[in-house]
Amino acid sequence: MSPEASVVRSQLYQAIEQPGALICVKTSRHRDTIYLIANEIIKEHTPKDYEAVGVNFQWANAALTNSDQLWQWFCTKITRKLKLKNTLPESWEGVTPSNNCSNYFETYLLPKIPTALVLVLYNVEWILEHQAIANDFVRLLVFWHNNAANNDSWKKLRLVIVHSQDIRTNREFNVGFVIDFPEAETGQ
Repeated sequence: MSPEASVVRSQLYQAIEQPGALICVKTSRHRDTIYLIANEIIKEHTPKDYEAVGVNFQWANAALTNSDQLWQWFCTKITRKLKLKNTLPESWEGVTPSNNCSNYFETYLLPKIPTALVLVLYNVEWILEHQAIANDFVRLLVFWHNNAANNDSWKKLRLVIVHSQDIRTNREFNVGFVIDFPEAETGQ
C-alpha cells in the first residue's frame, strides 16, 4: 500500500469515528467496481464494534422513479441487513416519504442498535437520473448529519457515500467530508 493510500485510509477510519459523520468517498473507478471500495470500507475501515451496512442503489430499480418507494426500499434493505423485524408498514404514516424515513430511523432503527451504525451508500449515481429524488435524498442525508449536533440518536449514524468522480460536478454530491480514494488496489 502506498503512503498516500495509507494516509487516506487512516483519514477515512478517523472520519467514520466522528458522531454523525457524513463522508463522500470519491473514486475514478468504474461504477461496476465501486462495490469493492464499499466492501473494503465496511470490512477494513469501520471500527469492529460498529454495525456496518452497505446499500447498493444499482438494485433500487423501479423504486428510483418514486420517492415513497425509494425510501421504503431503503429502510427495508437496511432493516433486513441488520436482521431486525420490519415494522415499516406500521411506521409509514401519511406524511412525506423523507419524514417517514427519518421517523423510522429515529424511532426504530437507531434505538435498536447499541453502537454506531455506518451506512455505506454506493452506486448513488443511479439516483442522479431522477433529479427531484436526488435532491430530496441529499437534503435528507444532510438533515440527518446536522441533527447529530443536538440529538443522541443521530450521533450514532455515520453516512459514507461512495461514488465515482464523474459526478463530482454535481452540486448535490459535494457534501460532508470529502475523501478522494486512491487508485491503488483495494484490500480485497
